[in-house]
Amino acid sequence: MAALDDQDDIERESIAPKGAMQGLRALITLACVALVVAGLKAGAVFFVPVAVAFFMAVLSYPLMSWMIKKRVPHMVALLLTVGVIVLGIGLVGWAGYDLLKSLSKEVPTYLVKLKGIVDESAVWLEKEVGVVGAIKAVEEFNLQSVVEMGKQKDVMQQLASFVTSTFGTVAVALGAFIIVMVLMMFILMEAPGTQSRAEVIRNAGGPDFRVLMQSASDIQKFLGVKTLISVATGLLAFMWCWMFDLKYPLLWGILAFLFNYIPAVGSTAASIPAIAEALVNHGPGTAIGVGIGYGIINFGLDNFLQPMLMGRRFGISGLVVVLSGLFWFYVWGPIGTFLAVPLTMMIKVILENTTEFRWISVAMAKKKVKHGEVVLETPEFDDADLLGGGAATEPPR
Repeated sequence: MAALDDQDDIERESIAPKGAMQGLRALITLACVALVVAGLKAGAVFFVPVAVAFFMAVLSYPLMSWMIKKRVPHMVALLLTVGVIVLGIGLVGWAGYDLLKSLSKEVPTYLVKLKGIVDESAVWLEKEVGVVGAIKAVEEFNLQSVVEMGKQKDVMQQLASFVTSTFGTVAVALGAFIIVMVLMMFILMEAPGTQSRAEVIRNAGGPDFRVLMQSASDIQKFLGVKTLISVATGLLAFMWCWMFDLKYPLLWGILAFLFNYIPAVGSTAASIPAIAEALVNHGPGTAIGVGIGYGIINFGLDNFLQPMLMGRRFGISGLVVVLSGLFWFYVWGPIGTFLAVPLTMMIKVILENTTEFRWISVAMAKKKVKHGEVVLETPEFDDADLLGGGAATEPPR
């Protein structure tokens, strides 16, 4: 009996230091994560252009690779690819700015009309429906102050201040755009032969970059599908707003295209200005019609077409998507919300290909109901995936 007690004491003594080491290791890991987050936030002016350039290069590499396969010289294909990207951004930016400038002149009028509609609705709710306190609630909200602010402040100036909050000023933002284009060009220049270069580094005793290469390949697929879905969302929103005779259908289409990159709330937020214009200019019936159209577009594309094109490997829990948007907004401001999902996807793919932290990737996975039980949609792992195959990593032939 005494021997058994001694054995139990030895087992407890061996388990206790192991548990203490695991706790210390977890604490050190959390401290390192906090330091990394603080560094990313402090160095946003440097890291944001680099991240944007990387993702744009990953997204645009298939175009350059396709041209190279068609016997176009490498440098010519590179310049054409960068030119297409610059032209596309320039056209969208010019059209959006011109339409926003025109809209900003009408914002005070829209706010006055919207205030009248809200006041009339409050009176109707309280007198006809019996909602007690509706008029008082509208008065306490003080919508008139919003109207006065809209009359006094330049909407375009406020919008520019919001967009450039990560960089500081418009001039710095334009400089950052040039830096992004230059970085993207150099990344595309170095892209061919990446897989062979990684193999040489590994054979020379260096680190194994196959996981990072796989991450780049997966992110390329994600961004390609997300861009396709965003374009479809923008086109359908434009056509729907045009059918309802809204004054700025192109602007609302561009807004739907851009905001579709923002996780969780982006598509819903993009519909609010269009619904507001429909309500002010055409009445509640048109506003309801516009809102239903946006709902059908977003629900159909996000819940049917996007999962079908992406597959299970890119399934992320809805809670993780929302938290990632908030987190990257805190770290990198408004631009961080656009980069939130691809950055989170990259982290998920990297964790998924590690032994120690693979469970975090599984925990981030999307859940589904199977036979009445909620289970995780865990991706199917394949050793071939770790080879870094894909257009973003293989040299063109």
